[in-house]
Amino acid sequence: MDEFPPVGELMDMRLDGDVAGLCRVARAEDHRRAVQAVDLLGGMAAPEAADALIDCCGREGERYRGVRMSAVRALGKRGERRAVPVLVGLLNRGRPVDDPHTNRSLYRALTTIGGPEAVAGLLDALEASQTDGHRAEQIVDALADLRSPEAVPGLLAALWQFLPIDPLPVVRALGAIGDPRAGAALLVVADAAGTRPDVRRAAVEALHLLPWPPPVQTTVPERLLSRALRDQDPGTVHLAAELLSQTFEGRTHLFVVLKRAAEQPHHPECPPHTVVAACDRVAELPTGFAYDEQHLKYPYVSLLTSHLRESAVPAVRRAAAHALGALAGGTATADLLDALDDPQATEAVAHVLAGLPEPPVHDLLARLTDATRSVPQRRGSALALSLTGPPEAAAPLLAVLADDAAPTAVRASAADALGTLRHTGAAGSLAAVTADEEQPGALRARAVRALGLIGAPDTLPLVLACVRSPHETVRERAVQALGSFPVPEAAAALGELVDSRDSRTEDDDGVALAALYALDRMGGPALPVLTALVDRVPPDLAGYLVGALADRPEPEATAALGRLATTRARETYPSQVYAAEALSERRSPEAVASLRALVVNDGYYGPTYAAGLRGLTAIGTEEAVEHVLAYCREARYLHEGHLDALTAIANARAAARAEKDVS
Repeated sequence: MDEFPPVGELMDMRLDGDVAGLCRVARAEDHRRAVQAVDLLGGMAAPEAADALIDCCGREGERYRGVRMSAVRALGKRGERRAVPVLVGLLNRGRPVDDPHTNRSLYRALTTIGGPEAVAGLLDALEASQTDGHRAEQIVDALADLRSPEAVPGLLAALWQFLPIDPLPVVRALGAIGDPRAGAALLVVADAAGTRPDVRRAAVEALHLLPWPPPVQTTVPERLLSRALRDQDPGTVHLAAELLSQTFEGRTHLFVVLKRAAEQPHHPECPPHTVVAACDRVAELPTGFAYDEQHLKYPYVSLLTSHLRESAVPAVRRAAAHALGALAGGTATADLLDALDDPQATEAVAHVLAGLPEPPVHDLLARLTDATRSVPQRRGSALALSLTGPPEAAAPLLAVLADDAAPTAVRASAADALGTLRHTGAAGSLAAVTADEEQPGALRARAVRALGLIGAPDTLPLVLACVRSPHETVRERAVQALGSFPVPEAAAALGELVDSRDSRTEDDDGVALAALYALDRMGGPALPVLTALVDRVPPDLAGYLVGALADRPEPEATAALGRLATTRARETYPSQVYAAEALSERRSPEAVASLRALVVNDGYYGPTYAAGLRGLTAIGTEEAVEHVLAYCREARYLHEGHLDALTAIANARAAARAEKDVS
């Protein structure tokens, strides 16, 4: 006798809506068929189906373990509230029900169904599993998924019991529920000296999910975030600073940080990343801090200016620039212009200047063209002008680009600015710099990049020539630039770069990957090249090719995805799955042939097969449905993908029958 009986008969019952027949099989002694019947009943809404599933949960013995687990899973999928007492009874036997898989199914089912009974059952199980850390963690995760305020008292009690061992799951669960009653306990965890860094961060993350400030006994709950505000983890510090910036007392705390750090640069309670976090909050919420300064005479602006000028930490200077620009606006222009001289903060300051209500365009132009100014000042001025975009900036930028006496870094910044401005009149000058091999390679690379941003058609031959440049950076920038020229000639050149790697050097890989990205951006002309690459793309780049094809709606792209998805080479397996998923998202009948190629009966079932079933079922044409049914009939075991497909098809047929009856 076949160990796995055919499922065709059970499928016919499911498609015909034969609840009674499936219930008989589910209760039968043939446990292999019973499992399959139970799985099929899980997708049926009839009350009789639920009755049979609940009965199956009570079947005793090792032989029926699979039936019980399938019934539990099916009841959870249905959201059957009548099953909660039975499921809780299984959970609270005081020992693992059958195995970890069954336990996970129970937690998942109770979480899906929800309700007070499910919460109470899980809390009882949590109390009974204090010595089994893994099981307790699973139960806590289930309670977190339920998001029920009724679980908070039990979780708070568990928090103190787990605190010496590992309170992390309970902390996360309390945050997920978001009940204000958890605020005091979470603050205590965040403030405790012995709290692990990951637990402290989780506590602060959880506080973000609660109303702030939470109701606590102390009059200033913000003080309980002091330890988190100077934590070694910058992420924890930023989270704490975000909470503090929401209240007056909290902003006072941040002011103290800025003041102490300005007066004592190495103050132990004001490490650099704490100062950065305080500055970031001023930049994000300038109105709140401006109110404080106006009414309390706190000198935020002078403190920020001090940090911008004198801090020894570049990150602090950059953060201070952003905060100063947001809080002081145009009144900080002079200080910010001076700060362009700081090579480690130049770019940040340039962005701040460009974002001012009235950017100092004339001052920036004067600094850009003044040969006596420092390189950072001129570079920053070019960047700020490119972000501001004044028409009068083009001519000075072109003059700087053409000035061979100017530092290379300044000329490169001018090239970047012209490209960012998409100034078509600059294409000729940029092309001249690009073609001149006497010019520094770094400058030529930036000029090529700018040509790509502008995209003037007459510069394409030059960009194509740069693709073969011996200078690595010029070559990479040229490849990226070709994506801005949507013509077959550029597409063909990019395809050759993907297809013709003579060695496995890191540089080859980088250029080939850049070529694929450029083809993805190019649009229509790239499609023939992308489809031609399917049969010869290197395995490590196949996933990127899938991404490019997935963005294309044409039938050719669909067929190419099908070829990638059905490749059985082990080294391309991840990209096969990716291609199958992309293919399953296509809902047009043209995708049926490619999806059918995914669904073949070779004794194996995996992600590509599941994707094929989903795609064919969603298309729903007669041809697609018949292929799904034929595949399922020959299956030796019904997996979740089969069951979902059969449920969708059965529901569609039932709806069609109902509509026919009405008409």
